[in-house]
Amino acid sequence: MMAGSDCGCLICRLEASLLDELHHEKGSQEYQLWAASSRILAAFPAAAELVAHLHRQYRDEGNSSADEILAEILATGSNGPFDSMRQRVLLLVLVPTLHRTTSQISAAFPALAREDTAQHLFAALLEFLDSEELRARHSHLAFTIARKMRRSAFRWAIRESRIKLSNDSDRSHASPDETETGGDASHAAVLLADFLDKCQRRGWLTEEERQLLIRFKLEGLTGEELSRATGRSALAIRHRVQRLLERLRRIAQTPGAGIPEQLDLFRR
Repeated sequence: MMAGSDCGCLICRLEASLLDELHHEKGSQEYQLWAASSRILAAFPAAAELVAHLHRQYRDEGNSSADEILAEILATGSNGPFDSMRQRVLLLVLVPTLHRTTSQISAAFPALAREDTAQHLFAALLEFLDSEELRARHSHLAFTIARKMRRSAFRWAIRESRIKLSNDSDRSHASPDETETGGDASHAAVLLADFLDKCQRRGWLTEEERQLLIRFKLEGLTGEELSRATGRSALAIRHRVQRLLERLRRIAQTPGAGIPEQLDLFRR
């Protein structure tokens, strides 16, 4: 199981089901037929070996090899007899990213059901895997897919939270415990999105700077992941993020610009 753990969530249950299918004789034979159609995939006699190899590559930052294999998986079997196998293998490869992103959304937006978030991520992922945008990419494929999922998930969560806040206009009549625990984090995220909109409109933040903050602080990308995607050093990225945060904190403290609560998700 992923990272040696099974938390019983929708994603872990899906992973267990997919692995079970691939371990059965029929699934194993289907995988071998699919892998035999590709010189690159033929090097992995079983689906579990292929998935484990890619997981090791991501942990060891072996992106060039991982990109070659992932590109082959994306291209081989698309819209053909092995398309189902291709999708199952891709889902297994991306389970750690799916799980991590779902956990991040659940922590930031506790009012949203974890399984709803997971289902949204699955739908967004499957749509993106067959998109022209991804087919046009030839490098940093895992990073590109992870970034797309995170962006989609956070935008969905903010949108859902805005709808929930609008529908819960009578929250003031709820008990103090319900008010304090039900939506503080999601409310802060909505406030933050509005604050960043205001900063960008007023020229205090460029689109590039906003995306950097979202990727680093909200979507949970590490400096090393951003470094591989941008070509800049991880140290330089972290320093830039800190400078941007200091600027936003000063703006948030300025009368008429916003309130400190809008930076709750950018705590040190």
